[in-house]
Amino acid sequence: MSKPIRVVQWSTGVVGKPALKAIVAHPLLELVGCWCHSPDKEGQDAGTLCGLPPLGVRATRDIDALLATKPDVVCYMPQFPKIDEMVKILEAGCDIVSTAYFITGTQFGPEAKARLEAAAQKGGSSIYGGGVNPGHANIIALVASAGCARIDKISVLESVDATPYESAGTWEAIGFGLKVDDPAAPPLAERAMPSFKEAVEMMAEALKIAVDQIRFDVEYAAATEDVDLGYMKIGKGCISGLRCCWSARVNGKAVIELKVAWKLGTKLEPNWPVEDGWLVEIQGQPNIRCLYQQTGGTRAFDPATLTAMPMIHAIPQVFAAPPGIIRAHQLPLIAGAYTVNT
Repeated sequence: MSKPIRVVQWSTGVVGKPALKAIVAHPLLELVGCWCHSPDKEGQDAGTLCGLPPLGVRATRDIDALLATKPDVVCYMPQFPKIDEMVKILEAGCDIVSTAYFITGTQFGPEAKARLEAAAQKGGSSIYGGGVNPGHANIIALVASAGCARIDKISVLESVDATPYESAGTWEAIGFGLKVDDPAAPPLAERAMPSFKEAVEMMAEALKIAVDQIRFDVEYAAATEDVDLGYMKIGKGCISGLRCCWSARVNGKAVIELKVAWKLGTKLEPNWPVEDGWLVEIQGQPNIRCLYQQTGGTRAFDPATLTAMPMIHAIPQVFAAPPGIIRAHQLPLIAGAYTVNT
């Protein structure tokens, strides 16, 4: 590649910080802009915001100023996506890689998805979404499936004590902190995690499955005492854990399952055991079991880096991709290029 890929980092939150650091460290990428959500961060050096020396790039909340830097790619990592922002970025000819609840765009409805597609075609740009899960874990499952002559069911289970993920807004949006019998909790969880359903759709597309239905089921665990996590509080009897499943069904049979078991702390009932990782299981010929797990214990658990890095590593492939909404199985292999410590 004759010149670096010009990148804007959109947000410097929990996931945005390791993403920005990785952009700066990557030999094929050049940081040319930084968007911030908070007025307090505006005008600060991007390096300062992520614990690096000054980089000479100032954070801004002005999207036009960012697009004026002529980025090739925007690393779009707000807490929640906004269609108007994404359309504007794509129409400006900038590719998007995103961890903001985006896999296929189906969740936004036909009209909004069509806007994204049209914007990408107009700008000659592409958009790709993922993270660790949904995203990387689904890719691992698809790669594992290549060893099978027959697949009866393929499942991905994320089960973690997610306490180190210090984002109260994320957990509250899913329903953590509500009473376990609050009727608003299940639909809130389903609405707040639409990218999991999109990941089921993506896997079904890759596996050439015509799905009849995608079903959502959820159950909760209650805090057994008042819990103070430092970044949020959960009252006794309120949701401190959940287990949910999105299942793709054909003729009433589940053929793909994406399952999540999250808990905040250990003071909850039931206190489900967790793998602190991602378990891929395939029932078929042959049966396959893969555990993708970060080692080093709870203190070393780094979900933010695990979420950010698959997107940073995908930037060169997305930059080279044709215009449109790109699915993981449509890209060349994404590996941890330029990260080996020699």
